[in-house]
Amino acid sequence: MSDSSTSSLAWPVHPYPWQLSDWQHLVQQIAAKKLPHALMIAGPKGIGKRHLADALAQLLLCVSPIEGTPCGRCRGCELNKSQTHPDLLWLEPEEAGKAIKVDQVRDLTESLGKTAQQGGYKLVIIEPAEAMNGNAANALLKSLEEPAANTLLILVTHAPSAVLPTIRSRCQMRKLPMPRTEQVLHWLSPLVVGSNITPDALLVAARGAPLTALSLLQGDALEQREQTLQQFVRLTLGQISAIEVAANWHGGEVIALVEWLLGLLHSVARWRAGANDPQIALTPVEWRERISNLNLPLLHRYIEKILVSKRQLLSGANPNKQLLLEELLLDWGALLRASTNRAMASGH
Repeated sequence: MSDSSTSSLAWPVHPYPWQLSDWQHLVQQIAAKKLPHALMIAGPKGIGKRHLADALAQLLLCVSPIEGTPCGRCRGCELNKSQTHPDLLWLEPEEAGKAIKVDQVRDLTESLGKTAQQGGYKLVIIEPAEAMNGNAANALLKSLEEPAANTLLILVTHAPSAVLPTIRSRCQMRKLPMPRTEQVLHWLSPLVVGSNITPDALLVAARGAPLTALSLLQGDALEQREQTLQQFVRLTLGQISAIEVAANWHGGEVIALVEWLLGLLHSVARWRAGANDPQIALTPVEWRERISNLNLPLLHRYIEKILVSKRQLLSGANPNKQLLLEELLLDWGALLRASTNRAMASGH
């Protein structure tokens, strides 16, 4: 278990422009004393779910908030500013990409059994909630079934369906959608000043997720993303082998690569079904020609297989990442061949 020192360093945390309606609803719940004891904030990666959890925690731990904003002067605000509030707890994997363990949850439930040191709310932010293994999730159930007074558990998740149904059913769900493009571009435009990329191009690369777009501006993230795409294009065109690509990819963040591949394939599926997709529009013509006869049912089965691989990586099972990538990339070649054969057999 970690404390608020791992949360956003900014103080106070203000909701992003695309979160204002959700924020107003939460502020109304606080005013009406109708806040649940457990809240699940769900939605795509890169839209600021944890940020919203931070903002809510800071507001609830303020003794005298002013119009839905922390006052900045009370003891609660002073402790939050210095990242030392004893009643704000974090539960997250000890290592990125690993599971949240049962012992971490037991430590947490012991802390929840004690009275709030500042006499107000006790808050726990669990992120990502889907990282709790089965034993950890079951250990948390007691706190959800018998909540202490003035306690709020905020579960942040990219994949609510991967959280145990018994946990989900005891939380009030807030599903945050992908923000509207024009709203994000308005927010993103001043942040790209001085860079050599337009906000539109950046947002396409980030698949619409504003915080992902922001992270791509840092270091050589955009160049790496472009290199990854080029390697996948060359693999599709038969210019490089699956083993070579897997060796190149193995050095990177494998879960991030798998998520990137899933995003690209979802775009491919939409494009094959007749929808316009800005990401596909930016790819080489010869690549689009090569995937133009992809068999949709086979593609969907391939996407399912990648989702299973992603769950393996997140479960803490620690599969051999090089072999996992090789198998997925070899399967892509098999999918292309099978699609071509089916197209030829049907006369297309």
